[in-house]
Amino acid sequence: MGQIAFWSPVGGQAGSTANISAVATVISMEYMTKTLMSHTHWDKPTLESTFIRNKDIGEGEMNYATAGMDALERLVRSQKLTPELVRDFTTPILANRLDLMTGTTKSDTELFGSISEVVNSIFDAAKQFYDVSLIDVNNGFDNSFTNTVIYNSDLIVVNLNQNQSVLEQFFNGCECNGLLKDKEYVIVLGQYDRNSKYNIGHIKRTFKCDNPMYTIPHNTGYMDAINDRSVLEFFLKNKNIRPVNVNYHFMNDVRKCAKGILDASGIDTKIYSERGA
Repeated sequence: MGQIAFWSPVGGQAGSTANISAVATVISMEYMTKTLMSHTHWDKPTLESTFIRNKDIGEGEMNYATAGMDALERLVRSQKLTPELVRDFTTPILANRLDLMTGTTKSDTELFGSISEVVNSIFDAAKQFYDVSLIDVNNGFDNSFTNTVIYNSDLIVVNLNQNQSVLEQFFNGCECNGLLKDKEYVIVLGQYDRNSKYNIGHIKRTFKCDNPMYTIPHNTGYMDAINDRSVLEFFLKNKNIRPVNVNYHFMNDVRKCAKGILDASGIDTKIYSERGA
């Protein structure tokens, strides 16, 4: 069904990978969807290190040589890829709810560039099997892999922060206008500080932003979970917390963000909601 790309105009500031990890996990917990997450980073496979404790090739839960994007590329080139086969080459994170398609291990830009020739076939097959496909793409404007995925996505999640220069670059930059031309997109403010002068209301007013905008607050427990590779456990532990809990506002904002992203991509959250509402 829906393909959703997480992208940022700047690198290393907006927390795109942390944001997609949070949103993907909450979607898989809150909605009865088959959700896939993947990425297009060849040098920093941070999604793997966020969710899988033992990510070395040939060890533990995952083998890069026989799973993920590289294996699926071989199926495409041999004309053997089907939507049903995609899941066989992913790593399950939450049973029957959330799978991870690991990225490529190609060691240089030339080999990495070759996979962009078949990436649409891989993700098109995934869209036919999964209800939601979330893809963490490279930041910036000069990556053909990123541009290919964005062009073929149903929704773009633009990851920003409260840095004034980052906001000005996005809202006033012609490059952003070109990349997102005719595309549906929502904005997520990562590492959000609700006490900052540059809060979500201020940002929307200053830049006259009509697009949906959501926040994912900075949360120490979540950052620790990323470092501990225990993101799923963190969200399961905090799923039913009370308003007095230190993680309540974080969980509430991530839930709002996840629902907003699904709504914007055309997915009926009432149908898929665990609570039936």
